[in-house]
Amino acid sequence: MAFLRRPSPPPSRGLAATLSGHGRAVNSVAFSPDGRLLASGSSDRTVVLWDVTEASHPIQAAALTSHHRAVNAVAFSPDGRLLASGSTDWSVLLWDVTDPANPTRSVTLVHERPGWLSRDGWRQGGVRAVSFSPDGRFIACASDRTVIIWDITDLARPSRATPVTNHRHAWRSGPVRTVMFSPDGRLLATGSDGDKDTAVLWDVGEPTRPVRTAVLRPQARDWVKSLTSGGAPAVHSVGFSPDGRLLATASGDLGVVSGTNGSWRQGAVMVWDVTDPAHPVRTDAATLPLAGLGDTGQMYAVAFSPDGRLLASGCENAIVTLWDVTDPTHLTATVQLTGHRKAVQGLAFSPDGRLLASCGFDTTVRLWETR
Repeated sequence: MAFLRRPSPPPSRGLAATLSGHGRAVNSVAFSPDGRLLASGSSDRTVVLWDVTEASHPIQAAALTSHHRAVNAVAFSPDGRLLASGSTDWSVLLWDVTDPANPTRSVTLVHERPGWLSRDGWRQGGVRAVSFSPDGRFIACASDRTVIIWDITDLARPSRATPVTNHRHAWRSGPVRTVMFSPDGRLLATGSDGDKDTAVLWDVGEPTRPVRTAVLRPQARDWVKSLTSGGAPAVHSVGFSPDGRLLATASGDLGVVSGTNGSWRQGAVMVWDVTDPAHPVRTDAATLPLAGLGDTGQMYAVAFSPDGRLLASGCENAIVTLWDVTDPTHLTATVQLTGHRKAVQGLAFSPDGRLLASCGFDTTVRLWETR
């Protein structure tokens, strides 16, 4: 397992711009396929479209205000014509962004609010993640304890292709936090909170009949008694490499014990070889050091660069780290990006790999030069 050690962190790359168009935490960012637009979704209930043609001088192109609660996820369709936004209000809105200055609301995909939310005290829910299939025909939406795959071939009549029950123990599992199609569209990776099967690979070669192929358990459960009191693990983010051979997971619990004082949580980035989806193999893992007692350092976001040579991770400690994954068995921290004041929630590389967008609880989006 690779550790990034103090007091000699990697050098920081240049900050191209700070985008300050939101009033609350920014939860997700996404670049358009041509790299000209950046979308950001926030707990202030808005989605902002930014023209980042000139990275050092981004311009706010439009603000989308139709959601009634926090926006947790944004994603562009492969052809760049649609933008999907998923919200705690249990809806996914599809926007036509052909004219970025005048986006129009095209489709509303409604997810039913489960009855158990009012029974077991859950106050958070809704849609937490969205992912378009590479051919643009389907969109996977993670909400409550399931993932719903929608067929949007005919935007006038979107239909539910199938619901994916993410975990076996419905009443013990938490919300599905992340979902992503593989580059070839044959696999779907999901991650959730509160179940031992926190990351799952699905064969979605036939989207109406997803098949569970493997379970990935990134947490090192070596301190069972201590972890019992520490709560269930979570996978906050998943990301496929561009060639589909690797899958990265950002987890929120690596069972770190502090003497007789119990345990606290430490996040980890883990990389898996999924060449054989039925038998994924963990190649390496990396953590950031904890600053002190009570510090959790959970990993909230991961993203591969377009050339597959870098893996970016976003941490609760407000750190963005770039890892060299040229050799997946030896993750090497090459750059540390500092500037966020609170936890980093989302990451996205521009299509040419020259920029990395990061967002977080400090209400900002930051653009970093990666070359």
